[in-house]
Amino acid sequence: MSVYPCIKDIYKTFLQVSSVRYSGLALSEVRSSPLSHDTVSRWLKSRCFRPKDLWRLVQPSIDKKSPCVLIADDTLIAKTRSKKIEMVHYQYSGNEHDVIAGIGLVNLRWHNLTTVESISTRVSHQ
Repeated sequence: MSVYPCIKDIYKTFLQVSSVRYSGLALSEVRSSPLSHDTVSRWLKSRCFRPKDLWRLVQPSIDKKSPCVLIADDTLIAKTRSKKIEMVHYQYSGNEHDVIAGIGLVNLRWHNLTTVESISTRVSHQ
């Protein structure tokens, strides 16, 4: 049994349906049963996910012979008021047209014109 009520299936489903917010706070806000955003952060810190693990999960649902595209998207989650978060670094923001403090997030998705599968979602480190 997991020490944390936030388990892989909950977080995976959250990432698949969320197109804007990826934070532990966002997951805790949309969860039907109580879940602290700190619980999500501790759970993520206690795990080590690699792209090959995610690929193993999504590979059966991907038809490599059909026309498809691989979408890479980098997002900067602005954290301009956060001074003590380790993952915050300064990076150029296209929205702000300036360098701001934030957390870089890279999404890799596969799209075959009818379905979208998440291949990798990771925090970028500098």
